[in-house]
Amino acid sequence: MIYFRNGELHEGEVCLDLAQPAFRTGYGFFETICWNGSKACHLDLHLERARNSLAEFGIAEELIDYETVIGEVVNANGILNDFARVNIFFPVENEHTRPIVCAVPFEYIPQRTWTLKPNPHIFLTPLMAHKSTNRMDYLNAWKTAQADGFDDALLQDFEGNVLESSFASLLFKAGDEFIEPKTEFKLPGTARIVAARHIEIDSAQINLVQVDKFDHVYALNSLGGMIPVTAIGKVEFEPDFVLAKEISAKILELKL
Repeated sequence: MIYFRNGELHEGEVCLDLAQPAFRTGYGFFETICWNGSKACHLDLHLERARNSLAEFGIAEELIDYETVIGEVVNANGILNDFARVNIFFPVENEHTRPIVCAVPFEYIPQRTWTLKPNPHIFLTPLMAHKSTNRMDYLNAWKTAQADGFDDALLQDFEGNVLESSFASLLFKAGDEFIEPKTEFKLPGTARIVAARHIEIDSAQINLVQVDKFDHVYALNSLGGMIPVTAIGKVEFEPDFVLAKEISAKILELKL
């Protein structure tokens, strides 16, 4: 893989100082961005979220021209005209971060659906509002769900209130009303922000025992777009491909 760091492209391994918190504790942040074959989708939203986190924790950022650099990276990796997953990593060393930009191929699957397994292991931390590079709890939840035949894990608090999934924001629909889980323990999703420009979204606490009252459920993800959820545990839902296609085109900046 060819990646960007310190003002130039590199190939091979990324070196981190073993004495610094980025290596020792996973201290840092990252963004996952869709390259749709021609551009980095909603780059401004991703950078705004990352910079809010960096500012909150007092971390200085080495400034780069992200739009230009991302184009150079996807081109160097031979995926300029393809779908790709672009990551910007912000590892923290000496209260400073030198961003790393990398890109790998990604297969976008229209009309994909997800099933979600409620994660039995509860973890709550203020860091859930930030896209921290220390994501072991999320990865373990996803791996447990995958092992049981589900696509992803649904995260909940100690009262059984829905938070998000391991990799996506969640959106529920009853009649004509769209509702997102109301909680401070979730990431401010960029795909959710884009979706809210086109549909009105309210927020409310949603308990797991209430999910059968909803007509449709969707996962919102910067790579997958709007993905219909067909099951949460044993509760099944009809997939709404019409709206999912429309909002996915907005999230992934595609022409219908």
